[in-house]
Amino acid sequence: MPQILTKRVLTEPVDRRALLANGGTLLAAWLGCNSILAPRATAEEGPAPVALPTRAGHPPRALPDLAFTDEGGATHRLADWRGRIVVLNLWATWCQPCVAEMPALSVLARQVAPAGDIAVLPVSVDHGGAATVRRFYHAHGIAGLPVLCDPDMRVPTALHEDGVPVSLVIDRGGREILRISGPVLWDAPDLPARLRHLAAGG
Repeated sequence: MPQILTKRVLTEPVDRRALLANGGTLLAAWLGCNSILAPRATAEEGPAPVALPTRAGHPPRALPDLAFTDEGGATHRLADWRGRIVVLNLWATWCQPCVAEMPALSVLARQVAPAGDIAVLPVSVDHGGAATVRRFYHAHGIAGLPVLCDPDMRVPTALHEDGVPVSLVIDRGGREILRISGPVLWDAPDLPARLRHLAAGG
């Protein structure tokens, strides 16, 4: 729903989704992350990462048919990972909390790779698509994460989200059991075990 940014700066309605999709400006970054800023965070630091809860946030609930593309342009659906625990992370290269979170998410992906029962899926909403994500990974030394894109913002729209980062923990049956707005401490040593505990109904 269009909203007024501030009375002193803008007097015309602002389409937050359009700005989020086109990203790359400070205004878009502020709008995309504003709803998830922690009270004690400063504009420069962004919100402090939070620990993964030890319990599911709500009873398991079905998700819409979420689809996104890989770096080659092939379409994938969340259902492709059914049978595995999924960490679905919505992010953008222009969002400071997202940038700060990516290295930790990369650590998690490397931690869970040997067992293969947990999939880490970072879906970028950058308008530039795969090329933008590849440049970001290269510039920040991000390894172990797939290039996944949703430049048309279909996934956030389906999830009724208009800010990033947002992360979902999804159980082996494809049901959402936890949703977190803001960055998470994904590189905690016990994170894989905690994800398995959550997915088991803990």
